[in-house]
Amino acid sequence: MADDEKQANSSGGNPPNMILIILFIFVAAFGGTFLAFQLAPKTITVNQVIEEAREPGEHDHLPIQPLGDFVVNLADVSGSRFLKISITAKLYSEDFEGYGELEGEEKHAYHLRIEEDLHGSMPAIKDAVITTLSRKSSEEVIGYESKLALKVELKDHLNEVMHGEFKIYDIYFTDFIVQ
Repeated sequence: MADDEKQANSSGGNPPNMILIILFIFVAAFGGTFLAFQLAPKTITVNQVIEEAREPGEHDHLPIQPLGDFVVNLADVSGSRFLKISITAKLYSEDFEGYGELEGEEKHAYHLRIEEDLHGSMPAIKDAVITTLSRKSSEEVIGYESKLALKVELKDHLNEVMHGEFKIYDIYFTDFIVQ
């Protein structure tokens, strides 16, 4: 009699387990399909236009604005070395492509717009320059490669603190004295 029960259980299977397996497969298939549609890239209709903002290039005519003169103590062991530096920035905004064609009053108005935009960020700009430079030792700022690396670092820090319309494309050192 025990053999008959074992045979019935092994040959007939357990119907509730089979229903759970089928239900699990259905939920997994439905969930996978739903997820695939949610993550699939959206298509663009014929009437939609994609506008890509063009970044300025080396040959673009961009406005130049002095950021200031700075005298900073360097992080040398002796503590007696300092850096005197003047920084000028080449700036751009979304409408940088039209700058090259501006003349006279239009160009003057554009430069006034730059000054107004930078005015609100100037304390943060000065702070970023001073804190970046004061962490450097004289060995870290002397030499061609060091200056190039310093330009990149300053540009990145300044673009982080500038919250206006204009961003920095390049930085020029117009005065650089380590004493």
